[in-house]
Amino acid sequence: MIKEKYITNVKEISLNVSQSRIDSVRNKNITRTGLRLYDNGYIGYAGAIGNFEESDLLNKAISTLENKIPYDFEIETNKKIYEDYSSNILDETKMVDELEAILSVLREKYSDFYFSHKFNLTDYSVKLINEKGLDLYHKDRFISLGLLFKEKTSLNIMDGFVGFEGRKYDRTLALNDMFHILDAYKNKVDLPNKKTLPVVFVTSEEVPFLKFMQALDGNNFGSGSSLLSQKMGMKVFNDNFTLYQNNNPKDLPVPFFDAEGVVNENYRYSLIENGVVISPYTNKRVSQKYNLPLTGSATCEYDSVPTLGTPAFKVKESEKTAKELLGGEMGVFVLMTSGGDFTPEGNFAAPVQLALLFDGEKFIGRLPELNISSHLFDMFGNSFRGVSKDNCSALSNDKYMIMDMKVDKL
Repeated sequence: MIKEKYITNVKEISLNVSQSRIDSVRNKNITRTGLRLYDNGYIGYAGAIGNFEESDLLNKAISTLENKIPYDFEIETNKKIYEDYSSNILDETKMVDELEAILSVLREKYSDFYFSHKFNLTDYSVKLINEKGLDLYHKDRFISLGLLFKEKTSLNIMDGFVGFEGRKYDRTLALNDMFHILDAYKNKVDLPNKKTLPVVFVTSEEVPFLKFMQALDGNNFGSGSSLLSQKMGMKVFNDNFTLYQNNNPKDLPVPFFDAEGVVNENYRYSLIENGVVISPYTNKRVSQKYNLPLTGSATCEYDSVPTLGTPAFKVKESEKTAKELLGGEMGVFVLMTSGGDFTPEGNFAAPVQLALLFDGEKFIGRLPELNISSHLFDMFGNSFRGVSKDNCSALSNDKYMIMDMKVDKL
């Protein structure tokens, strides 16, 4: 019998904002411990929050072995990697003063708006260890400021949002990013008179990747129900389109290993490379069941069995800036979209509640509400312009992803 522990800790200070003022401060510090037992092709498990008796946890895990849950996969062994991405971003004791300084500026400069939501400082760690020499540890600290804004005369629940998430903080840079969006919001402009326009997403926006989440799911892919099931090894997307399953902490705050201890080279795995479908994302069970490559996309609650999870995606950036990718055209920057989706055939449509006219460097003004539409094989095929080499903000790793789409006023 092999024992394995999966331990996570989240320590967070969260400041809540309501009507442009700090409303409350919340602290949490939660440790979750999962114990797994591997014995004769079966897995037992148990979990605890906070302090616990080791013997009680072990007995609970042993009792679940009687359920005969199959887990006849190779256990990770003899691997020791520590990664620490934490840094002193902001003194915890100064968070209230810092947020109040930001809100004070916003209340004065944008007195016709209400601001609300959260300012968080999060410390996160995850450890996976077992009796066979596996010892993986990831530690991180990141800050996030998300402010919803609403015109005081508006009937909407919210009109837009500003903010960032990352491992860096600077008040002046944060405010300048907010000014950039808010000033553009206040300047109404018309949509360029063209049916097809370059549409600009930040790379952390999930909407354009919704179909990949479903189509590259190893279960869907392996069972033949995916739009891409018969495309493995085939070039069906743009030469410049490479999509990674991303566990690289340099790109975003995620552990470099999955819940089964799989570690990929450079902490990434190519699912699509230069337009060619390489593999769906898989965990050990799905990889074995369908004879697919193991990409290391297992997820797990502290008190459960590892299962297939949707990974973070990363699109390989180009050698061009956003302005160069636009090539002198104006782009439609999607700031807020909700309700969009793909059909089973790959057709895509989404309403855009807030879009800004974008020249590749500056937001020019607020566009009317829009609808954008295309097809998966066009969006990431002939219509795909690329991902910029420049970041959207000095405080974020987000970049601009640009593709031509049909754009109509709602």
